[in-house]
Amino acid sequence: MIDNIKARLLSNWNLWRITRLVLSIVFVISGIINLDYILLASGVFLLGQAVFNTCVTCVSGNCEIPQKTK
Repeated sequence: MIDNIKARLLSNWNLWRITRLVLSIVFVISGIINLDYILLASGVFLLGQAVFNTCVTCVSGNCEIPQKTK
């Protein structure tokens, strides 16, 4: 189980995942500074998506593009 979590955290980093991570950090910091709990909650939600590589619209994996193998 720990190997599965480690593999999920360290693999498949793409532009959208990095974008979610950066936006989540910005939202969390801005939410803390402004004491805006909705912005903070949004940042934590995006952070969870970025770290665990999940997406609300692609829960079943239908959004993934199959990789060509050589």
